[in-house]
Amino acid sequence: MKRNLISRVVIHLLLWIILTFFLLYLYYDKNSPILQQFMATLVVTGFTYIPAYYSAKVLVPGILYHRRIRKFMVTLFLAAIGSTILTYLVAGEFYHLLSGKPVFSDTAYILTVSSFLFIINCIVMGISSAIQIIADHFGMEYQLREVQSEKIRTELSYLRAQLNPHFLFNVLNTIYFQINKENAEARNSVEKLSEMLRYQLYECNTDMIDISQELSYVRNYVAIQQLRMEAGTDLRVTIPSDIGHFKIAPLLILPLIENAFKYLSNYKDPSLNKLYITVSNEIDSQIIVQVINTYSESSEFTDNSKGLGLKNMERRLELLYPGTHSLKKERSGNIYEVTLKIQKHD
Repeated sequence: MKRNLISRVVIHLLLWIILTFFLLYLYYDKNSPILQQFMATLVVTGFTYIPAYYSAKVLVPGILYHRRIRKFMVTLFLAAIGSTILTYLVAGEFYHLLSGKPVFSDTAYILTVSSFLFIINCIVMGISSAIQIIADHFGMEYQLREVQSEKIRTELSYLRAQLNPHFLFNVLNTIYFQINKENAEARNSVEKLSEMLRYQLYECNTDMIDISQELSYVRNYVAIQQLRMEAGTDLRVTIPSDIGHFKIAPLLILPLIENAFKYLSNYKDPSLNKLYITVSNEIDSQIIVQVINTYSESSEFTDNSKGLGLKNMERRLELLYPGTHSLKKERSGNIYEVTLKIQKHD
């Protein structure tokens, strides 16, 4: 992306240099000092930057990308007229101060110069818009390739983390039926683990899944982790049973919760070990996941954990939800809080 920005800047500089010398050549007056003419030409080309920037950064993304072509053309035309008038007045006055020559000598001269400036503005705005469209196109292709590569890496990482998952899934089913029905707690644990494997094996093969499926997986994961927690641990899980129906990338929330369990404090008094998980809506436009946990100050806990899960999650957020998510991390004493907000996708 940095390389693209540098290339774009270089292209724009070359275009403005070419435009400056073209205008200087076209309107060169051998009876006037070259420096004065060059300075006045620089003012003209400098003023063309305003409509060029406006068309590329405002009109193209704000109007053209929304397929309002007629409005785009009309606004482009009006911007070119406004820029022409401003350029003629400012550059003309500047040239008059340098050379003493009048710039409002006759109507024919004014119309000729203004028409030429208008054409130059239209060309510059058109070229700038084209450069922006091409750059955005290649940027989008690059982002799509990155998303695809990240998806492949994610799938590979999960495959590496699974020891023949189909085999494990079948074994768990066998164990489930071997456990006495009286031992409901053990059967329930095996059932939850089987549901987690089923989710990873059969339901995570698409780019987006329903939020209810993702939250069901989170509940099962928390239930499994709770089995190894000491009795009395302050664990609070608030996940609405009905949070609506919208799509989310699979296995996107879990790394936050995995990290919290991994670094949860281990004080002798279990009530001091706190882990709060909250999932909620915000004005029906965002899903908010908040995870708060205590951690031992003597542990190796850091914000920039070396765990692949968090790094992978942050990278996926950048690729899948550019500009539509926020990830906030805070530490206060021995309390670590992470808040993830994701814009809902239909």
